[in-house]
Amino acid sequence: MGDLRLAYERAVAELGAQVADRVAAGVAQEQVARWAAGERDRLKQLYRGKTPPAALAIIEARSLAQYGNSIGPSVDQLRAGGKSWAEIAASAGRAGKQPDGI
Repeated sequence: MGDLRLAYERAVAELGAQVADRVAAGVAQEQVARWAAGERDRLKQLYRGKTPPAALAIIEARSLAQYGNSIGPSVDQLRAGGKSWAEIAASAGRAGKQPDGI
């Protein structure tokens, strides 16, 4: 699991660099945030498809308990929770904490 997690963290960090590039290029914050959130969800699905079933069950149960769905918070949930477009975009480039038990 360690190599898979490391690869996921690297992919997410690369997404963070792409977010920074888009912001620097003057792309609207909402557009960057929505793109970044979609890309992060795509990465989650990609790496979850490679995750052993027992670990995946833990990850999805944590997301379901915390966000009400197994993939994580939507952009609309984050906005409703008070996050700015810039915060949403930036957070897409940071891997969340690995759940306990994995």
